[in-house]
Amino acid sequence: MAQVTPGSKYTVQPGDSLFSIAQQAYGDGNLSQKIYDANKQVIGNDPNLIRPGEVLFIPPVTPPPPPPPKTCKVTAAQGLNIRSAPNSQSTLIASYPPGTVLNYIAVVNGENVAGNPRWGHSEQGHYYWMGGTDHPNG
Repeated sequence: MAQVTPGSKYTVQPGDSLFSIAQQAYGDGNLSQKIYDANKQVIGNDPNLIRPGEVLFIPPVTPPPPPPPKTCKVTAAQGLNIRSAPNSQSTLIASYPPGTVLNYIAVVNGENVAGNPRWGHSEQGHYYWMGGTDHPNG
């Protein structure tokens, strides 16, 4: 069986289907539409009718863009510390006063501070306690 590699050409073999080609190329046969869309001029109007010997371009898979960061505002009266890990004993990176807008790409569980274990994980790889913001649970 010929190897199917995203970003290269593949010659259709007897018994192939777009589903089986997508399964080999991407590990997911449900991505067969991606192959069909890139090869309509070769395949024609029926994606279920491919012929041995046809040369298809197997498009590369482009990962979806990461979701945009969320933001929150520091509400803790004393400000908020930015840490290297989601706990108050980790290295202090910075401190921000009330009203500062911070970004986060994920909320993780860390040290439980005042009954709240939620910590924001920023684009920069830093952490801060969500309980000191206007979005205490993320």
